[in-house]
Amino acid sequence: MDFGFSGEIIFIMLLALILFGPRKLPEIARTIGKVMAEFKRASQEFQGQIHEEVRKMELEEADPSKHLAPEIAKISGDISGDEDFSVQGALNRLSDRMKNTVSRD
Repeated sequence: MDFGFSGEIIFIMLLALILFGPRKLPEIARTIGKVMAEFKRASQEFQGQIHEEVRKMELEEADPSKHLAPEIAKISGDISGDEDFSVQGALNRLSDRMKNTVSRD
């Protein structure tokens, strides 16, 4: 005869009633309930800490300044020369390049 899950619960309840008696059974049930609630709270707190650390790591990886800083340093190093970055300076550089690329055969 298969009682299934409910049959097992009834068997355990009867066994607990026989072992502990009707007076101690509510006290034991309250204690088990408190322990389970404390375990659930601790588990949720632990999961929250894990999720927070993962979120921090993802934010650090997604920080564009961390990836762009080397490129910005390289560009600013190129710009820090004595070149003229005005429109007139750009036109002068362009005309100089055009003069150098024209073949003088």
